[in-house]
This record gives sequence, structure tokens and C-alpha cells, in this order.
Amino acid sequence: MSNKTIALVGNQNCGKTTLFNMLTGSNQYVGNWPGVTVDQVIGKLSDRDWDIVDLPGLYSLSPYSAEEIVSRDFLMSDEYDVVLNVVDATHLDRSLSLTLEVAPMGRPMVIALNMTDLLKKNRTDIDIRKMSELLGVEVIPVSGISGEGLSELKSAIERAKPATSALNKMLPKKAQDIISNISSHLDLNNAAARYFVAKSLLQGDKLYLKKYESAESLLVEVSRGCAEIQAEFDTDAESFFPMVRYKFIDEILLQCRKNETNRIAEISKKIDNVVTNPWLGLPIFFAVIFFIYYISVVTIGTMATDYANDVIFGEWCTEGAEYLLEQAEAPEWLSSLVIDGVVGGVGAVLGFLPQMIVLFLLLSIVEQCGYMTRVAFMLDRIFRHFGLSGRSVFPILVATGCAVPALMSTKSIDNINEQRITLITSSFMPCSAKLPIMVMIFAAFFRDQAAIVAPLVYFLAIFSIAATGLILKKSHAFNEEVSPFVMELPDYHTPSVRNVILTTYERCRAFVVKAGTIIFATVVVIWFLANFGFGEEGFGMVETDSSMLAAIGSAIAFIFAPLGFASWQASVAVITGLLAKENVVGTLATLLNLSDEDVETVGDSMESIAEVSTPMVDALHGVFPLAVAAFAYLAFNLWSTPCVAALGAMRRQFASGKWFGFAATYMLVYAYCLALVIYQIGGLILGVVEFNVFSVVAFIIVAAFVYLLFKPVPDNRVSLKIPAKNI
Repeated sequence: MSNKTIALVGNQNCGKTTLFNMLTGSNQYVGNWPGVTVDQVIGKLSDRDWDIVDLPGLYSLSPYSAEEIVSRDFLMSDEYDVVLNVVDATHLDRSLSLTLEVAPMGRPMVIALNMTDLLKKNRTDIDIRKMSELLGVEVIPVSGISGEGLSELKSAIERAKPATSALNKMLPKKAQDIISNISSHLDLNNAAARYFVAKSLLQGDKLYLKKYESAESLLVEVSRGCAEIQAEFDTDAESFFPMVRYKFIDEILLQCRKNETNRIAEISKKIDNVVTNPWLGLPIFFAVIFFIYYISVVTIGTMATDYANDVIFGEWCTEGAEYLLEQAEAPEWLSSLVIDGVVGGVGAVLGFLPQMIVLFLLLSIVEQCGYMTRVAFMLDRIFRHFGLSGRSVFPILVATGCAVPALMSTKSIDNINEQRITLITSSFMPCSAKLPIMVMIFAAFFRDQAAIVAPLVYFLAIFSIAATGLILKKSHAFNEEVSPFVMELPDYHTPSVRNVILTTYERCRAFVVKAGTIIFATVVVIWFLANFGFGEEGFGMVETDSSMLAAIGSAIAFIFAPLGFASWQASVAVITGLLAKENVVGTLATLLNLSDEDVETVGDSMESIAEVSTPMVDALHGVFPLAVAAFAYLAFNLWSTPCVAALGAMRRQFASGKWFGFAATYMLVYAYCLALVIYQIGGLILGVVEFNVFSVVAFIIVAAFVYLLFKPVPDNRVSLKIPAKNI
């Protein structure tokens, strides 16, 4: 069988990805479209030499988001052989609109009529043969969940042919003549591409208007064509083509659909009356989130993670490594590297895997049953004010437990800019790993005010997310023209067990493979710097306070002086906190010569504040002479870049070194500026810090921040301006 490349295209929520997974299994890989940070998912059929390219879902070939632009550009290219159009059999009026836009491109095409199993439950019949005749392409009924019809679909792909001229009946001859006239002014080799671009220009497509803004003769013909359509059909061109398209769809459905009843849609509507209710919707959502969070982070997931950390890595791996190293008579440095570095560092991060499995399993079920679509719909109006999507709410909430699964879950956000802002802001929420730092600082400096200061920290986190979204969406890089929140609410259905397991596996595998490699490299570097230095006998293993890490901490301590803390111990703790935020407490305890009992008193809840030992409190007062400096230190650690595991997940989701570098830099700069403002201006207000040059810098930062928050959003609209005399 010859090699084929198949473009898999369809609406969002039509079952396209489910069908893709059924066709390819796990035989797939993820790359990026050239020049665009959008996932390119390609799968290969095991029994045929075919590549299937899963294009981002779209409702129309008049795109608004980067993902939809990618889909359209690919369909306009010569990089595929067959179009496999997935159509939702339960929503034919919506799904066939895209079909009628893709078919005139003249490429071999097959329609996969998905979810036909639901038609039987709804007692609805479709005349498949008649539909194929009217559309001019072969229609194959399939079920992506059960696998029904897959062999027939593969056979149809082998004999696929371009759509017949039956589709020409859709457009009146006058409209076809106008399109042909405009096509003749386009310098494109492909006739189908000329036809599509001409029709898009008539509909006011902003991307093509921008592309051809200097071609005045072409734009004159476009304007003349729009005027002729208005005069002939008594409607503007932008409305004319969709009107004709949906009229043709009505004719098809009238002849092909019989005994139409939609019991599942009726049940879904009754459920939506409750779960999307203006008063009940949000409380129900928070209850669902609490349940998922409770199962994955508090109970089952945490028990599994604790077992992995304490038993698998803490006992089995550690004791096994110690035994093997002793038997091999390994040198001290190698034992320390393997046990303290690799097993301790990498093991601590991989210990999150059981928690992630539970979380992703529950998340996949909620997503695939159709509920998360409703949540995004409810919250989108609020989140869009801050440059975020309704889908951003789940990663932000999950981040209160752990930033790693939160960042991984941003995959469900379709719009690339909203996904990027969510990736940057999600880790601003204090996760469980940051709680020990909060407990330590509160106990040492705000023991009596903890009930006030703790909510203030979470308020600052929410404020940071909202402010960052507002600022970034006003920049040119993030001010991309996007669509309103257009989303068809799919009917509720039982998720496929196979698809849930496959989705969970793919997400966890990406974490282990991608994030795990970064973690391993970082662990080795941190271990080496913390254990080696120049002593009396030359270079070799030394105590921590004589290590290269201590020297680095001393060298960079001046950077943090404007923030109120300039000790090398505090600087080193910031560095080790990049590996895991819990390391901040352990590093300070080690460098301040505190006992294990002192460290163990710092728990992970606010209730443990009263139990923090006096020696640790006294030692911290030596490092941070002012409470406002300690709070600035807390702010920098909470809002700077997250741990290495989270950075690995972030790098994986960005799939771009440039954007990952921007995100990491932004978080560092934001945390530094916030800590500077807290110490300098807060210290001035409290009367504990004298006015100095950095106070001026702090006020300038506040002024710039306020300006960025309230400056107007730049207008990137494309306007069509042609002298009236030329029309």
C-alpha cells in the first residue's frame, strides 16, 4: 500500500481526537508546526503506511485563533493526500458547515460520520447513501469509542476521490462568476487555493486583507464584487455565503434524516439547567473541584505519593543503592551523588507521579464526559477580562496542590495566547511545597498576625495572576485577534475507558520523559556545587559552607541587598529552592546549624506555626533583621520561577525555548520587583527603612505597573480603505 498523509479535520468536540486515538493507538508523536508553537500530533496506522495529522479543531475556515490558522494553512498546502472529515452525527447542521467549506478545495475526501451509536439511542436514522450522493463524497458511519466502522473507513480512504460538482449547486451562478473574476487577479498556482482566497476576501477575511493590502487592483475587484452581491442578493457578502451554505445543509438534512428524536440532548439540557445555573453553577463546580482535589491531592493520590517517597525511593531505592555501592566499594563522592543527588533529588520529583496519575485520570473523565466544557463556558466571561480563558480556571486551582499537574493540564486550552498566559501565571498560586516556607516565615516574624498575613499571601497571588493577564494581553505579542468564546456544548456521554487510560498515560509519560531529564541534569549540578570546593588540601569534597555553592551565594548576595536580605545563606537557599521549594527550609536549617528536631517542627500547615522551635526563630532573625525583609524574601520565593519539575513541565507545554525563556524571565523580574516594593515602600511606611535610591526605584516600579495595568489595548484591526472613485 502506498504511503499516504491524511489530514484529520473536524469541529471541536466532534470526537476527532477519540477517533484519532482509536486509529493510531499510542503509535503517535508530538512536534510543532513550523514557526508556530502549536502541537502537531501525527499518528501512524500500524497496518498501513499512513500518517494521520490531527489538525486543531475548528468550526470554520475563517479562523480567529493561531490553532485555526494552522489548520487552514495546512489544508491550503500540498503536504497531505486525503482529507478525513470527522462529522458529529448528532449535530449535523453544525458539522456539515465545515464540510462544505473544505470540499471545494478539490482534494480527495472521506467523511467519517462519528457517534452513530448515539443515533440509535436517539432513534434517529440517516440515509447514508443519499448523503454521499448529495455531498459528492463517500460517507462512512463510525464510532470512535467502540471502533465500529474503522475497517470500512480505511477502505474508503484508499479509494477516496475529490468531491463531485454536486457542491456547485450550493452557489448561484452570479456568485460563482464574481469569485472567478477575483480569482483571476490572484497569483496562485493552485486553482482551489485561488477559489478559496477569493471567497475569503469577499467575506472580509482579515488575514488575507492584510496580506493583499498593497494589491490595489485586487482590492478594487473585491469591493466591486461585494457591491454586486449586495445588489443581487440583498445581503452583504459576509452573511451571504454562510446563508447559502446553511440553506444547502437544510436541504441535505431534509432528504437524509428520518425519525429525528434526540433523547440524549434532552437529558443533557435538563442536566445543564442545574450545572450551568447562574446561582448553582459555580458552587457545583467548586464541589467537583474539591472532590478531585481531595481524592488526588489529600487522600488517595497523597497516600500513593507518600508511599512512593517514603518506601520506594526512601527505603527500597536508597537502601538498594547503598548496598550496591558498598559492595562495589564506591568512593564517597559517588555514593553521595547517587544517594543524595540522583535518588534523593530525582526520586523526590518522580514521587509525584502517583498523585499525577490519579489527578489526570479524574481530569480525563471530567473532560471527556462533557462537563469541563460547561465550566469553561460559565467562567469565560470573567477570565477574559484578564486575558485568560474559561479553561484556565482548572490549572490555577490545581496549582494550589502542585504546579506540575497544573501546568500539564493547560493542554486543554485551545487558544495559544491564553495558554501561554495561564502557563506563566498558574504557578503564582502557593502550592503545597511552598507552605513550609510560609510556615517558617510566619512563625518567626508574624506568629500573632498569621491569620491576617496568610490570606494576604493568597490575595497577592490572585492579584498577581489578574495583573499579569491584564498587562500581557495588552502587549503586541499577546494581543492576537481571537474569536469570542464559540463552543458547542456537547451532549453528556460516558467516557471511553480506553481513551481515558490512553490520555492519562500520554500526559504522565510526557512528564517522566521530558521533565525527568531536566531534573536529573539539575540535580547533578546542584549536588556538585553543594559538595565540592577548594579546601586546605586543594579541590575536593568540602562542607557546605565551604563549597562552590556557598561561594556563588556570597557572590550573588549583593543582588538581594535592595530586597532586605544580603546573606549568602539566604541566597543559597533561593538557588536550592529551584530544585524543590521545600529545599529553602532545609537549606537554611543546614546552613544555620540547626538540629533535625528544629527542622521537623516546620510542617506544611498553618497549625504548625506554634510548634516551630525557638532556635530556628532566633537564627532566622539573624538572617532577616526586619520582618518586612522576611516577607520580601517570602514573596520572592513564592512568585519567582517554580521548582525544576514545574519548569520541566512548563518547557514541555511551551514547546519553545523562546517562550519558555520569556516566562522564566518574567517570573523572576516580577518576583524581584514585588519583593523590592514590599521591602522599600513597606519599610518606609512602617518607619524601619530609611529613604534611599532604591526607594525611588520602587516608586518608579509602582508607577510603571499602574501605567501598564490601565493603558489602552492596542487596536490591531485591519481596515479596507479604497478611494470611492475606483469602485
